[in-house]
Amino acid sequence: MSGCSSSKESYDRENNYGTGAGASIRVLLDEQNSGYNLLIKNPVYLKESKGSLALINSGNTLSISNKGNEINLDIEGKRFTGKDFLLAAAEPGTTIDYGGKPYRGALKIISDGNEIKIVNILSLEQYLKGVIPHEMPKGKGSEYYEALKAFTICARTYTILKLNENKDLFDVFSDTRDQVYGGCGLENDAMNKIVDDTRGQILTYDDKPAITLYSSTCGGYTEEAVNVFKKIDAPYLKGIKDGDSPYCSVSPKFTWTETFNEQTFVQRFISSGYLDDDKYSLSNVKANSFFKSGRINELELDFINNQSKIKSVKLYGNNIRYIIRTADNKSILESNNFDIKKDTYDKIIIKGKGYGHGVGLCQWGALEQSREGKTYEEILYFYYPGTSIESYND
Repeated sequence: MSGCSSSKESYDRENNYGTGAGASIRVLLDEQNSGYNLLIKNPVYLKESKGSLALINSGNTLSISNKGNEINLDIEGKRFTGKDFLLAAAEPGTTIDYGGKPYRGALKIISDGNEIKIVNILSLEQYLKGVIPHEMPKGKGSEYYEALKAFTICARTYTILKLNENKDLFDVFSDTRDQVYGGCGLENDAMNKIVDDTRGQILTYDDKPAITLYSSTCGGYTEEAVNVFKKIDAPYLKGIKDGDSPYCSVSPKFTWTETFNEQTFVQRFISSGYLDDDKYSLSNVKANSFFKSGRINELELDFINNQSKIKSVKLYGNNIRYIIRTADNKSILESNNFDIKKDTYDKIIIKGKGYGHGVGLCQWGALEQSREGKTYEEILYFYYPGTSIESYND
């Protein structure tokens, strides 16, 4: 570690730290409740709002802890205390490692009550280069090129909308709560070129950024947005048939099966507060209504206990996925487009179609359309009818 003279350099979101021109985005990477150590692999400047504090060289370990509303940073016997700090790459083209992954731009360390937030600040276009490889497969040769261009425009548009929310500490999560972002570890020249080739292009409706929701596999019919996200009722998100022979039928999740033993299935409803003990068994289950897409709108389940007391539970729409979950309990149920029955061996069997909420662009459908020769414009206008592709000033 070597000392640095103070400077007037700010580290707000408009500072790109050598990541290139354009808008910056703040990505929440992690939230820590306790202290931890960060190994510095490439030289970084340690900064605060008033300027640079120190140059931390490779091989040093930065100890980070939270005390009240302040952060303590300890390195080589020296302590820095403040509300937040920033680590910025000291050498052009180098990255900052966190959690075993390399990141471009800068890392901001923020005290937020009892938590320490780690936020990656980088340019919008560099962020997209860390999203696309995690969200879409590269494919062989150029077979998915048009789908990747279409998806990149969706991802960029989605990001612009999140930036417009003007949140205090960060703009997007790095997981499926927004878009999966993993830094630059999976970047490759082919996908980076797609981001560069579409630079500044977004999807619009009425001259405003469109709500470019998307999911993995629609299962043959995309879902109307208002059926999943009650506050979204866009005319270009009404739900469409995914081709006469579904484009997304190539997806490994086009059809799927989940099998539960009864005890496991009942436990889901105990965990979510619908049942108060494990003395119940499933006596009857039926779908009372469906959306146009074939997904279940209302699912009714009757449970009976050892005193013949019946408890009726009704689940609705996409919430069904969050209550039932997968048999291994590792994630929410693939979709709410399924048939469900209890067999003679007290197994609950769910056979379904599709993966995700189904609104907007179907990723596997887009990939197949690209393979069949459709352009990125055709793909976007298919899944978001009535929209336009325009450029924004970054």
